[in-house]
Amino acid sequence: MARSLIAIQVNRLHLAFLNRIDDTHIFAQQSIPLLETYQGELTDSNSKEHHRYIVPKVKSRGGIPQKRSDRDLKEIYDRFIRRELYENFIVTAVSQFESYLFEVLRIVITVYPQKLALNIKGTESKRDIPLEFLLNAKSLSEVITQIVDRRLNELSYASPKEYLEYLGKIIGIDNTDPAFLDYIEIKATRDLVIHNSGIINQIYLSKVGDKKRGVTGQSIMIDAGYFDHCMATLKRLSGIIQRDITESFTKNSHS
Repeated sequence: MARSLIAIQVNRLHLAFLNRIDDTHIFAQQSIPLLETYQGELTDSNSKEHHRYIVPKVKSRGGIPQKRSDRDLKEIYDRFIRRELYENFIVTAVSQFESYLFEVLRIVITVYPQKLALNIKGTESKRDIPLEFLLNAKSLSEVITQIVDRRLNELSYASPKEYLEYLGKIIGIDNTDPAFLDYIEIKATRDLVIHNSGIINQIYLSKVGDKKRGVTGQSIMIDAGYFDHCMATLKRLSGIIQRDITESFTKNSHS
């Protein structure tokens, strides 16, 4: 019963994740043409007028006015149409995938807490149980919940390669599919966007190996084609996880 329940819960998470990814793609398909239309209306504008917009205050609630000319607005549209909208969508989608992945781990480990003893290099867990966990807990299940929370928090600091290997060991996922290497590159690109203004560095190159998409000092390419690749890869990975868990927890014995 517990095994089949795991498969049901993961399938629900999988379908919800697919819907969110598809919603993101649909929104991009709808919003980019609108932005291009607004951008086109500004292309030949010679207006010197500055439009007034309300933006958040720094230290208090409410807003303050900011002014932008037609030329300023066109430059804003250019940036987001060409790159920045895709960057933001990819960053969000990777976060959503990680949430899905760690929730899958939570479901499995909660049912099989003995798996907390399993480790791979780079994901080693503390073996001690804080005394306050035991003193404040109302039941064994509450202790297990807190330990699982701590384990997943520790795992979130591991590299994608490490936590994907851990995923394979804990719940029997076949992580040999090329999509897993694609994901490592996507995550590394996401890290560049957040931490290095999208400029390729040695850290990125060391993470992705043969999947590299440029050389040190280049701006990493992010466009509509790469965005589609990212969305398709995340959907593929979610499907692999759902498929293998269904196989493991409904058809085979699992200890």
